[in-house]
Amino acid sequence: MLESGVLFDQFCFVQASFESSRHVYRREHGPGQVRRFFNASFTAFEIRRYMMNYYFSKGSFTISELVKVSEFSRPTVTSTVHEALELGYLEELSGTGDRRRRDFRPTEPMLEAWRNYCNALLANPEFSRTLKLAQTLISMRELEAQSSDASM
Repeated sequence: MLESGVLFDQFCFVQASFESSRHVYRREHGPGQVRRFFNASFTAFEIRRYMMNYYFSKGSFTISELVKVSEFSRPTVTSTVHEALELGYLEELSGTGDRRRRDFRPTEPMLEAWRNYCNALLANPEFSRTLKLAQTLISMRELEAQSSDASM
């Protein structure tokens, strides 16, 4: 894989982590960039962030994990997961052994939708400016920390 592809995958993971730790709701998607499941409701959009964060960090997720972090009710999360299964955005992992623990992971269409979403963010001038500002602030803080460590 090209180095830029690896960096973009890391950006997708960081964006999922950031969004699942914040209640940031955006409707900055162009037509066709995020499929029906993601635009269906605020709930589906919120839960998708947690799904992507778990997927990038550990490869799968359970309904119980989504309920714990999302603060939605179990019936709401369960119905959202089942809708995603029916639409082909999630698949159930087999072979876990425990029927009570059902692990899920996104399918290629859901991963592609997330990549499209991240690309749409990067193409948004306001997001790009904010990202550059954040990078500048991070660099400045690192330099300040290094200079204060050096003066000790």
